[in-house]
Amino acid sequence: MRKASCPSCGAELEFRNAASLWIVCDHCGTMAVRHDVDLEAVGKVAQLKSDGSPVQLGTRGVFRKKGFEVVGRIQLEYPQGFWNEWFLSFADGSSGWLGEAQGDYAVSWLAKQALRLPAFENLSPGATLSIDGVEMEVRDLQRARCISGQGELPFEVRGGYEAPVADLVGPGSRFATIDFSEEPPLVFTGEYADFDELKLTDLKEIEGW
Repeated sequence: MRKASCPSCGAELEFRNAASLWIVCDHCGTMAVRHDVDLEAVGKVAQLKSDGSPVQLGTRGVFRKKGFEVVGRIQLEYPQGFWNEWFLSFADGSSGWLGEAQGDYAVSWLAKQALRLPAFENLSPGATLSIDGVEMEVRDLQRARCISGQGELPFEVRGGYEAPVADLVGPGSRFATIDFSEEPPLVFTGEYADFDELKLTDLKEIEGW
């Protein structure tokens, strides 16, 4: 764990994941980038939208017998509402993401191999793609927008950005997400998981739960 002071308000900030280069101060909303032991303020982030999620920074869980802690979040907006992508720090030092949308949860990792992919405009629901040697079907296409971030992150979200994304499903509980906000696109692969299966603790208290 590495500690630093917010370059804007002086509040103590903690980096729990070695892959985290950016961090949002909970006190003043400043986003800062890490340069070795120093932090540089790069601007403010937008307010997160209230979404009723029980997950929060510091939530812990287990996936495939590996413990993890939620250390960051990006929030994305699309015509039907919002969804969260929670940045995870695993006990073995690796990083991943916990996607949360309308009560569904999915754990994924950034694919390490570059894949040749069609353009977002050339995809349609029902199309099939080979992802890491597995045939997957395009289930949904959204022109989303990342509107804000929280905590530790591996990239900058200041000012938000457009995020055309394609969701694909494979055999069993396998899935993939292609993020066309970068070139080449980012491919995340993983599995859907039941809420109880993740053994989440340190959740936000929500009335009625």
